[in-house]
Amino acid sequence: MKLKFENLTKEFGDFTAVDHLSLTMTNGVYGLLGVNGAGKTTLMRMLCTLLKPTSGTITCNGRDIFEMDGDYRKLLGYLPQEFGFYPEFTVQEYLLYIAALKGIRPVVARRRVKELIAKVGLTKAAGKKMKKLSGGMKRRAGIAQAMLN
Repeated sequence: MKLKFENLTKEFGDFTAVDHLSLTMTNGVYGLLGVNGAGKTTLMRMLCTLLKPTSGTITCNGRDIFEMDGDYRKLLGYLPQEFGFYPEFTVQEYLLYIAALKGIRPVVARRRVKELIAKVGLTKAAGKKMKKLSGGMKRRAGIAQAMLN
């Protein structure tokens, strides 16, 4: 997969939050670092199709992400700094719930959840309620949900 930002700009009145960003990203895990007000959240909101850019484009494998609509969001995995969960759900229940929201078929979801729980090191905690997890374990569950699709 290739994501390409070309001359991406987002303005809010007189304020420019993202200023002519051009970047190409291929498969992998990326971190976004910058000072407060640098435009990180604005960029992520555009990448998740929650905000349209003032100018420029974001393409996925050569196709505009806003035109791809749901087909693009099926490919997207995102872990915000703070993410919501139902505290009474176990890790496994939470991931199966998110899989259902993402439209992943139940048979595929059960297999994928089991794989991801192992991959992020939560096998022993799979039956624990989310509210009982440490901060690091909650973050791992968040990483697993971002990788579901």
